[in-house]
Amino acid sequence: MIAVSSLAAAVLTAGQSAVASTDVTGDRPATATAVEVFTAAPALPDQLADDVAQALEAAEARAEADPADLAPPYVDRATGRIVAGVRTGADSTKTAYAAGSIGVDPSTADNGNDDANQDGLETGKTEEPASETAAAEPEAAQAVVIPKIFYPSTPTAKHSLADLDAVKDAVLESDVPGVQNLYAASVDAERNRVVVRASALTEETRTALASKYGADKVAVHLAPNTFVQKQVSRDNDANPFFGGSTTNTNAGTCTVGFSWTHEGESYFLTAGHCTSANSDVRMPRYGTQKVGKVVKDNWNNTTGSTKMSGVSYYSGDLALVKMNGSWKTAGKMYVGGPDSSSYRKVKGVASRAPKKGDKYCTGGTTKGELCGWKVWDAKTNIRYVDGEMARNVTLGKKGGTCTARGDSGGPTYTVSGGKIVAKGILSAGGNFNDGDCMDVFTDIRLAEKAMPGIVKKG
Repeated sequence: MIAVSSLAAAVLTAGQSAVASTDVTGDRPATATAVEVFTAAPALPDQLADDVAQALEAAEARAEADPADLAPPYVDRATGRIVAGVRTGADSTKTAYAAGSIGVDPSTADNGNDDANQDGLETGKTEEPASETAAAEPEAAQAVVIPKIFYPSTPTAKHSLADLDAVKDAVLESDVPGVQNLYAASVDAERNRVVVRASALTEETRTALASKYGADKVAVHLAPNTFVQKQVSRDNDANPFFGGSTTNTNAGTCTVGFSWTHEGESYFLTAGHCTSANSDVRMPRYGTQKVGKVVKDNWNNTTGSTKMSGVSYYSGDLALVKMNGSWKTAGKMYVGGPDSSSYRKVKGVASRAPKKGDKYCTGGTTKGELCGWKVWDAKTNIRYVDGEMARNVTLGKKGGTCTARGDSGGPTYTVSGGKIVAKGILSAGGNFNDGDCMDVFTDIRLAEKAMPGIVKKG
């Protein structure tokens, strides 16, 4: 089963209150009255070329601007072409809109990779007295370049983005029998449907999903014995604080994600479930001293993701901590093991949202740096075993060592030119039923859209 537990909470098992009758145990084709069931885990694709992924991002933005008539786009892996479907029956102007050329700036398309052994590693950090103040950071000028042009294909599609998103957002909290065994839902753009992941399944649930949403609109990925735990515990960081370091909150021990800046002031980003609104934050080196306070939080510790004030969409699991007085953060991040003193400068944020097959690393106070992750699914809603729902998050998968309690709030990232490219904030982790590790993280770009300020650069 999947595992998701706050790094200060007990590990639970998804579907632990499952109905007794689990009569669906293998693959089933869709029928007129029941949804498809599949048990084989979809293969993780290779990471898209950066320019292709950036073009896909632009096509996704078009669909989000006209969700009633445009289908979720995807990349045809055989041809590398963007496929931007249009709802059957939509006005011809919608097809023209979806087919419009997309220009990509190649100079902004490098989002790094998961090679953590690049040049740019630094050691020997010097502690600064807390009396010094932070300075605003200048932004570098961007050169003018000639864009690369992409031309999407526009086949007809039965279901629009709005149709599929509505199912994704409702199904895990629906009145479908056996809903407690359904733990994740995401849009499968290529198949123009919603995939619901289940730890157990009955024929009653299968037919109820078809009756409520349509047999061709939903498919179930049945993965028994998958567990998910929410993540809430390098250990002795000094002022100014770096990303990837240990922080102590009212919820327990978590990890600093990325340093943050707004109007010249110092902040840092972590997971919302690690905190509560207006709570104090401490760092191990300074004992009981209150170095910061939570000023933004999009996580309800009973129900899960909430919408930020003034924002119409969910943005995962985030908290923004403002440093008190003369405590500061710096645009650098720890790498290496849990006790490492090595760090890298932060280059900036990814130029696009996570896509299936993207490679990345995670950093946390418990397990340190773990690379070899691949994005399994993006823009996903997932119910944690204690009932909290993380909305609009990204799922990752890898073999070997998994993240653990204490890694919550930590950074997900790539490395480019020896510097860190911020990708997200870790929320949860555990194991798939095949034994591979699972991670759940929030896209860093959602933080920059929903909160004041930006990731601090080094």
